Amino acid sequence: MIFLVLLLIAWPTAAQQGPQLRREIAASLVTVEGTQLRELRWQHEPELIALYFGADWCGPCHALVPTLIDTRNALRAAGANTEVIYVSQDTSQAQMRHAMQGQGMPWPAINYRRIDAVPALRRLAGQAPPNLVLIDRQGRVRASAWQGRRYLGTAQVMQYWLQWAPAQPSSKDSAARADRDDAP
Repeated sequence: MIFLVLLLIAWPTAAQQGPQLRREIAASLVTVEGTQLRELRWQHEPELIALYFGADWCGPCHALVPTLIDTRNALRAAGANTEVIYVSQDTSQAQMRHAMQGQGMPWPAINYRRIDAVPALRRLAGQAPPNLVLIDRQGRVRASAWQGRRYLGTAQVMQYWLQWAPAQPSSKDSAARADRDDAP
């Protein structure tokens, strides 16, 4: 039964996004520094990205953020190579910055001015926030709170994230393990 639920979660309408989506995300990142947004370039791209679609005006989003912070921090402490990326559903960059600062989001966001330039993000957003979408290294959607017009909820996506992320070694870990395995 759990396998069937996870299979349904992992097969949203925009399931196959591909590496182009990952490149577009990486090229669009910003962080909040004081009252400014600064471009961010990853030194090491995470294996699994959790796209968090939210808004400052969304009450359920405010309730979700502390759980997202705790989950992200626990996964990273356990060695998972994962990161949350905020995709604002607000009506301005100032509202996006306010949401990030006010809710203490420790992760980067998609630059508000670039969201419309990445059409896949709009397709993945779902009908309304909050939404959580897990994207693997190859740009495949692994889980989403929205299945077409049906809202499955973020709790199932979080459960999948907790089960899947710790099992995914980083590329550096995989290379090191491969080197060890090849050693005489």
